[in-house]
Amino acid sequence: MNEVIATQSEQIQSLIDPATELLREREYKALKMSSAVRFAMIAIMVPMVWLLGTSMIDRVATTILLVIYVAVLAVSTLFLRRRMHLTLISLAGVGLDVCVIATLPFIWHTSLGGSDLPVGITLKSSVTLIAILFITLNTLAMRPLYPLLVTIGALLVHAVLLVLGLNDSHTEFTASYLVAYTSPAISSGRVVTQLVIMLLSGVILTLLTMRARNMVVESAQLQKKNIQLGRYFSPNLVNRLEDDPELFQVGGERKDLSFVFTDLEGFTSLVENNEPSLVVSIINRYLDELIRTAFKHEGTVEKIVGDALHVIFGAPKEQPDHAVRAINCALEMDAVAQNFRQRIKSEIPIGVTRIGVNSGSAIVGNFGGEDYFDYTAHGDSINIAARLESANKYLGTRICVSSDTKSRIKNFRGRPIGVLLLKGKNQETEVFEPLGDSNTDGVDEAAYLMAYQLLEACHPDACQNFLQYCSGHPDDSLAAFHLKRLQAGITGSKIKLESK
Repeated sequence: MNEVIATQSEQIQSLIDPATELLREREYKALKMSSAVRFAMIAIMVPMVWLLGTSMIDRVATTILLVIYVAVLAVSTLFLRRRMHLTLISLAGVGLDVCVIATLPFIWHTSLGGSDLPVGITLKSSVTLIAILFITLNTLAMRPLYPLLVTIGALLVHAVLLVLGLNDSHTEFTASYLVAYTSPAISSGRVVTQLVIMLLSGVILTLLTMRARNMVVESAQLQKKNIQLGRYFSPNLVNRLEDDPELFQVGGERKDLSFVFTDLEGFTSLVENNEPSLVVSIINRYLDELIRTAFKHEGTVEKIVGDALHVIFGAPKEQPDHAVRAINCALEMDAVAQNFRQRIKSEIPIGVTRIGVNSGSAIVGNFGGEDYFDYTAHGDSINIAARLESANKYLGTRICVSSDTKSRIKNFRGRPIGVLLLKGKNQETEVFEPLGDSNTDGVDEAAYLMAYQLLEACHPDACQNFLQYCSGHPDDSLAAFHLKRLQAGITGSKIKLESK
């Protein structure tokens, strides 16, 4: 029971704000990716510094800076693996990146000669490219704040370097780009170009991050609406409505379909003799498991009437194998219902679930008015499925399938029940009991078939054969039903039902 409540709580929580959850998951993946990139970048930078560094000061100072960077990054990664403090980890990454952008120019300046060189020469280094790299890295988390903070930090660093350069008597400025590239002189045009490129990069990446984030939010909200809509309609109906808006129009078409009808035995007495809270809990759990089974086989839940389900196969999505899906769904529903019945018998005893399956032509579509309509099906084949579900009570079976469904399945496994004359019908219906793992205990298919063939042929040995069969298989309710008829002097496989 606690597991069910926990599951329902998780489902409800997921519906509250899927956008937040999706963005959080996206941020988590982005942080993993950005951490991996940072580690890879450092793994490349350290050997390059030692190979290409101009002095020991450069090598040692840069290495110390990167070691500190790795240490903080390692601690952040430990928290990341536990999915803890994601925002704090992100901001720590931003802070580290800005510190690297701010520190590297001064390390390079010191390694090249320190006070003997103008501070402004640092503006000619690759600090701008490194800044753009870090800005890009921080866009991964889809939080516009992160690339924006790095952009602001990088601009401030450049502003400080520019001010120091302007106030340094060693600084020389030139209007020639060529002179700037071949001498210690600084081109003011090149500096402005760098600042503009970095600013534009930061603004564009921030705006792209905002747009990407909005798209994720919109997608999550649409997903939330679909999930909520799917709680009123079958998922395949929701998907078809998305793909084909014309399905929102009133109208229908004739199609070959299969129908599964279920009903819980003793539902009325269950409602009348128990507390409402207990009944609601039991029925909701019961229906949840059956509905999940129907959806698993891509059936469309047409109606929920009390404890009963009406499921369509073959619409709105085309399913050439709709009969096979219906049988497989019915067998799994039977197994699920039996399992559920056993699990809750200590809480409250419930009856068996009776299932009827039929296939045939029906008109399916939206029936109603312009303001309200219901996606449903109409036709005699639906009525037969409902009658077959009810016939189980009379026959002693849990699943009853028509020959119309059986004929659409190449390798049908089951046994004949008889030829039924359903109430309100002039035409007889041959019916079968499909067999699967859930309903073959205490059944001998070969022995039953032999006895049934004698019954069908009105053979005088039919009663003796069923008597012998039932003595060896006392739990076979269908065989017991036939034996009772034979002992009452009724022969043949034609059965007239007085039930609905």
